[in-house]
Amino acid sequence: MKKPSLLSRIIRSTLLILNIGAAVWLLLCKWVSIADVAGKPTVLSLLSFTCSFAVMANLFFILAWLFTRKKIRILLSLVPLLLCWSLIRPLFGLNYFGANHISPTSTEGLKVMSWNVHLFDLGEWTKDKTAKARILKLIKEENPDILCLQEFYWDDQDNTQPYTEILQQLGYPFVAFAEEDKMRKRVITSAAGKDELINIGHAIFSKYPLRNQQRYPLFRQTYNMLGVEVVVDSSNIFNLNVVHLTSVGFGRKEMEYISDVKAKGIDAQDESRSKSLMRKLRDAAASRAMLANRIDSLKRRMDYPQIICGDFNDVPGSYTYTTVKGKLSDAFATKGTGLGRTYRHIFPTLRIDYIFYDPAMLKIEGYKRPDVDLSDHYPIIANFSLRKVKKV
Repeated sequence: MKKPSLLSRIIRSTLLILNIGAAVWLLLCKWVSIADVAGKPTVLSLLSFTCSFAVMANLFFILAWLFTRKKIRILLSLVPLLLCWSLIRPLFGLNYFGANHISPTSTEGLKVMSWNVHLFDLGEWTKDKTAKARILKLIKEENPDILCLQEFYWDDQDNTQPYTEILQQLGYPFVAFAEEDKMRKRVITSAAGKDELINIGHAIFSKYPLRNQQRYPLFRQTYNMLGVEVVVDSSNIFNLNVVHLTSVGFGRKEMEYISDVKAKGIDAQDESRSKSLMRKLRDAAASRAMLANRIDSLKRRMDYPQIICGDFNDVPGSYTYTTVKGKLSDAFATKGTGLGRTYRHIFPTLRIDYIFYDPAMLKIEGYKRPDVDLSDHYPIIANFSLRKVKKV
């Protein structure tokens, strides 16, 4: 047998070293998804944002070894991929050939829509003066049974204004709201009066009766979980919980810096600014882990099957995702396609909004993410049918 050339041996050795690195990378991503960093900020937690790339790197090496004599080395990536399947599965929506039913109206099942509406574009960040009307129009067209809104607001002196009464007239008589913050409206828009105050938080608008509303404190005054019991009928009652977890808090200048780096590459990087971004990301991940632990504790006390939805500000593969989801199912992972991006800026892999549900009560029929530029987040919609409950 002809001895491989020096160049061939160098290439294989380099591939081997890089492959081992990719396998370790993926295994570290798995570790990060279950490592509790609450109160213990660590840069390693940011590996959760790289899970998709770690998977793609290992798939590349599997293909690369197929074209060599060392095909056995496929196992270097195949084994970690199999070990990390529970981590990988939520990263990509694979429902390209299965049924995906999102009906205009839900007559027998349950249609749930969750959306961070970014204060209905109060600060006109989209540069579209029709955005507010278009948000309402989309909600009317989608006509969900349950509408969960994060970064919703109403006027401090009149909680029917400016959008609560309008949404109720669209067919949502039952409303629940949990305040996150109270602030002067003029901070966001110069069109407001000097003393106008708004209450900001998450809201639930429902066609079905809501009972036992709870505002569960998660951390200090700001972070909370809004919980209600939704009564579809006497046999179908479930706990619905809506959250909006710790944001990284990037300002305009930081977003502009990220855009510059994306456009110009390494030439635009500034070490001190990059370190500042990393610290914010690291600290926010630790904060979300603490909130996730609190949510997990609250979930265990609830009497009915659950739906948890909202803006988690964290990706699949994070400790936050793993802990809050628990044994619930992810609507996107079951019925979605592609990467499922829900945040419109920075990276195409940022799926940070979720609808988790109890598969014992609900069977998912479809999932949808309307491609609209009305907020910094995309809305997400899940269509469910109700499983028959066995009467005891």
